[in-house]
Amino acid sequence: MSTKSWYRLVILALSIGYQQAVMVSARAENSLLSAPAAVKTILTKIDVAANGRKLPELSRYYSPNFTTSDGLNKTAWQQSLGQFWQSYSNLSYATTLESWQAEGNTYIATTTTKITGTQKIDSRTLNLQSTIQSRQKIVGGQIVQQQVLQERTQISSGAKPPTIEINLPDRLQTNAEYSLDAIVTEPLGEDVLMGATLEQPVSAQGYTQPANYKLELLAAGGLFKIARAPGKSGDYWLSTVFIRPAGMTTLTQRIHVIKGK
Repeated sequence: MSTKSWYRLVILALSIGYQQAVMVSARAENSLLSAPAAVKTILTKIDVAANGRKLPELSRYYSPNFTTSDGLNKTAWQQSLGQFWQSYSNLSYATTLESWQAEGNTYIATTTTKITGTQKIDSRTLNLQSTIQSRQKIVGGQIVQQQVLQERTQISSGAKPPTIEINLPDRLQTNAEYSLDAIVTEPLGEDVLMGATLEQPVSAQGYTQPANYKLELLAAGGLFKIARAPGKSGDYWLSTVFIRPAGMTTLTQRIHVIKGK
């Protein structure tokens, strides 16, 4: 085959791949545009109530029998959310509908919510950035169940908080070995760097109780470890914290641990 013929085949293959990607994207966009008003309306109203810190109004869109995959019922969810709002002086919620499907009178909606906010502790300001992907079961205009699919939260403070890149799987089998690579991306110069990691099961108490880290002095600009997944299946938070003289950054990611074969 000549070089020209091979080149044409490559261009054709890329063109076909691009066309297929565009078609998939168009179908997804049309699916979201055709989402029922019941789904789009409840998500919009939830964002409005959350941004206005109107807990009673927000609670109207959650069933009295509401439960979460983290073991929260409606009462515990309200208490945790109220405490979270008290901690942060300003918060912004923005929810995007990723996909939906109908099952009779029930809707299953997958969403991504981005949350930003600030918290004052003494003279320090903590900046929160969180992205949560979840799946909601909606019946009769109320959410009855919620499952968190992915979660990543960053809290930073100081004039120059470390910028972190972390390589971490979001799904592991019980007792499986995995690599944890957490790197500070910018040059540290003469700065001393301290860091730590902490693994804890997702629980109702974990939403409101601060984590206790055992900091260690780091010889390099990051943490590089071979770790072992918990022996019990469930959802866990794995947090990494880096502290330098000019700032601090904590990055927390949810890990789903499933039972190994």
